[in-house]
Amino acid sequence: MPHHVRLFLCRSSLAALVVGVLACTAACIEGEQSTVRVTSVKFTGVHGVKAGQLKGVLATVQSSKLPWGTKHYFNRDQFEADLKRVVAFYRDRGYPDAKVQSFDVKLNDKQDAAAVTLNIDEGQPIIVEALEYNGFEVLPPGELDDLKSRIALKQQAPLDRAVAQASREAALDEVKDHGYPYATVRVTERPGSRDRARVITFSTTPGTLARYGTIDVEGNTSVSDNVVTRQLTFRPDRRFRLSQLQESQRRLYSLGTFQFANVEPVLVEGQQPEVVPVKVLVTEGKHRKVNFGLGYGSEEHARGSIDWRHVNFFGGARTLQLEGSYSALNRGGRVNFRQPYLFTPRYNLLTTAQSWHRDEPAYTLNTRG
Repeated sequence: MPHHVRLFLCRSSLAALVVGVLACTAACIEGEQSTVRVTSVKFTGVHGVKAGQLKGVLATVQSSKLPWGTKHYFNRDQFEADLKRVVAFYRDRGYPDAKVQSFDVKLNDKQDAAAVTLNIDEGQPIIVEALEYNGFEVLPPGELDDLKSRIALKQQAPLDRAVAQASREAALDEVKDHGYPYATVRVTERPGSRDRARVITFSTTPGTLARYGTIDVEGNTSVSDNVVTRQLTFRPDRRFRLSQLQESQRRLYSLGTFQFANVEPVLVEGQQPEVVPVKVLVTEGKHRKVNFGLGYGSEEHARGSIDWRHVNFFGGARTLQLEGSYSALNRGGRVNFRQPYLFTPRYNLLTTAQSWHRDEPAYTLNTRG
């Protein structure tokens, strides 16, 4: 008969009871913690959160069902800590009274594997009764309405602290994107109209309306400052917008020339000048890159492929790419040339020349162009 261990937890001393009951199961698990494999981790009573999220915070992990997959073993200390992690997880997501009401550790006949079940009592959540916004008059009315619709924290939803923090960050980014690089946003709460209701207030201090100053480029060696700055979506003396810094950073990565790129304003604590310098820090990667592959197939027989590229061809972050492959069915090559800046950063020029030969049982195809 399989062994079956169950624990009902009291509020007085969770840790002491866990240790005590697990000690009673010493004949099954004591001294074999490294050999008792965890076959499953399940929950009952979980409704307010996703079981997958809850599993993600546990150190007790289910082993892979595949014979060659990773195996995870039961550890008493980790499991005891997991019971506390569950309570903390629920508390952060607006369930202050949640607790692990009981747990099951069911051993198989050989006593070398265990199925773990946690029985959760979520309790009643703290609900967001209303959301208030103070100081956001600096945003156009339409933009403020759009921000309110995008805020992840919603009325009548549990007061999830992580969601509240993400909402604060979204509100802060929105204010900074309208010319206020020194803005701050804080989140406060006060009791609502009933016991388990809260009114959440987002308050911003926008600070000084600013515009871009000088642009300082650092870290480039063979790539000129001009190549870097022409990828930027902003220019000095224009109104500061956070989204333009983020888009400029994305464009620098898209060149393939830099393995690191960071675009950020230079802010001095305690000062809020109207002109904000910008620092662009880049790290160049290897300009020449090559990938190749070899294989064998019953129809293709021996096959090989190569992809060589130069990501700063004759400077200017131009890319020259040579591709080639050979097999009994498919062989040929291709040359690609990419000019990343054609009059404006919005336009690229890509030129391709290729020649391929393909043999199939029903046809032969030659492609040149």
